[in-house]
Amino acid sequence: MNEYLKAQNKTNQIIIANNFTSNELDRFSASDFRWADNRTKQFRHRQVKKGEIYQFEFGKNYKPEMSYEHRGLVIDVKQKLLYVLPIFSYDPAKHPDVYHPTDNPTSKSDMFLLKASEFSFINHDSVLKLNDIRTVSINRILYQQNGMIAPISNTYKQIEQLVLQKYFPGFYYDYNQFQQKAVFLEKQQKENDAALKELTSKNEELKEQIAALQEQLAPNNNNQ
Repeated sequence: MNEYLKAQNKTNQIIIANNFTSNELDRFSASDFRWADNRTKQFRHRQVKKGEIYQFEFGKNYKPEMSYEHRGLVIDVKQKLLYVLPIFSYDPAKHPDVYHPTDNPTSKSDMFLLKASEFSFINHDSVLKLNDIRTVSINRILYQQNGMIAPISNTYKQIEQLVLQKYFPGFYYDYNQFQQKAVFLEKQQKENDAALKELTSKNEELKEQIAALQEQLAPNNNNQ
């Protein structure tokens, strides 16, 4: 109880000192209320799929971790745990070099620009935070957003590839090496199959020529 009272007192001191904006105080309070209201509830019976967009309560976290209520792109589902990439509003002044597959494909930024003109689930340009995968409970879902990024789309595949590059560079390198080797072996196999087919064809031609010669020689042998 003493630790709880100390924590509440510290929080109140920060609020009184105006270290919180009114907007952050509202979000801070909403986060606490949702946690208190939902922490003992049963897991929701909801079928969540990769590529879907949801509004999440990410809770209170340290900077630069994502906090409070934000959209998120689901990139994997493991039972009641979701792997999510946060989405938040795009500010050109704060993020001048965000990645975009067409406008800025050489950028090394951890932010992926989602243009409102390209995605139906956002009303204004936003960014996907590639280097901040969140593992969250299904109970952190507030509601589902309209639209999704289809896992079969080039955009989704590119997002997954960029996440692998940033989180697991060693694995990504090994994976690429394996893929290149597989492509080489497949090409070599096709070349070998083509060569074998050509040799088989020539072998058949030779057999036919030998058979033809044997037929030509057969009457001569009979005459002798």
